[in-house]
Amino acid sequence: MDPILNPYNPGAGSRPSYLAGRDGILTKANILFKRVKAGRAQRSIMLYGLRGVGKTVLLNRLNTMATEDDYIVEQIEMSENDKFDVKMTNHIRKILLQISLFENAKDKLKKAFRVLKSLSLTIPDGPEISIDIDAIAGEADSGNFETDLIDMFVHIGNAAKEEGKSVCILIDETQYLKESDMAALIASCHKVSQLELPLVVICAGLPSIAAMAGDAKSYSERLFEFIPVSNLVSPEVELAISQPAKDLGVEFTDKAILEAITITQGYPYFIQELGKHTWNQAAKSPISVDDVVAAKTETLNELDDSFFKVRFDRAINREKKLMGAMAELGDGPYSMSDVAAKMKVRPTSASPTRATLIRKGFIYAPSHGQIDFTVPLFADFLRRAKITGAIEED
Repeated sequence: MDPILNPYNPGAGSRPSYLAGRDGILTKANILFKRVKAGRAQRSIMLYGLRGVGKTVLLNRLNTMATEDDYIVEQIEMSENDKFDVKMTNHIRKILLQISLFENAKDKLKKAFRVLKSLSLTIPDGPEISIDIDAIAGEADSGNFETDLIDMFVHIGNAAKEEGKSVCILIDETQYLKESDMAALIASCHKVSQLELPLVVICAGLPSIAAMAGDAKSYSERLFEFIPVSNLVSPEVELAISQPAKDLGVEFTDKAILEAITITQGYPYFIQELGKHTWNQAAKSPISVDDVVAAKTETLNELDDSFFKVRFDRAINREKKLMGAMAELGDGPYSMSDVAAKMKVRPTSASPTRATLIRKGFIYAPSHGQIDFTVPLFADFLRRAKITGAIEED
């Protein structure tokens, strides 16, 4: 097939030609946007799932939906070393500047800018907010980020309401927030929900964010609907793999689709990668099972180099040792005591490494005493790469 016309789009956050299996989430988001815009309280959304299931793709789609619904939208992507208060303050500035474009600044918008100036001055090494306006005493200037962010969100909501606008803040990689940051975010969402202000926050992250939110604020489940984003089931995989080709007049045989389901196990990123290589491999329509099988090796090589290895290389040796021990045990979830035994150490000795791997987003704890990889099929990659628990530590 012509590679220039290839309809498959592997890549972090790249929108697939056909978004399969996510209609329920999009419907819930649409209702959320409509209710908030109408001044009605509604639980917001936290999307959680493994790497490669399409959480960022969904956030990008929700960004488009909110924009089309006339929201002011800011999207934040956290990373391991980011300071949430600094990033949030910078994005709040952008939100207020967007509100100010619609009319001459009104009283509540002017006050929101003054509160932003106050907030920025309380953050150590925080951003310089170059606004020719004085900070306001007694608002978002306590130095307690939770208290100050609540003040700031209320003023954003009031300014947006005064201008007849609604605001949507999307946060990706939420697992990198500290517990105090998560508490501040949830408390701020709670306040704007109570006041029925037109501001909504939608988060996405690894499976750990549900427990993080509960630990930060016990009432988080009343503010957010926690929605798992998982691998696709067989009919959805069939659509994800066949529909992009069908739109270009190319068909897959039934056996080819079944083979694709087996290889990808329904993970959207892997579907796009396999689809890309299968398209390039096939000479004509319909694409056969032999074409899919022939594309498997190149697909795995590409995943190893661009999806698995780039993550694995961020780990230091003691972290690689623990992950290698996990892979030697088969597929997860894994008992931490079994992993420690494979490493020939006590569980307490392995605990600090476990903690750093969770913080870096390599693994998560699906239940007490258990761990698993955040990247689907990562154990298979480690076994292919012959990574074991015998790696020498740093």
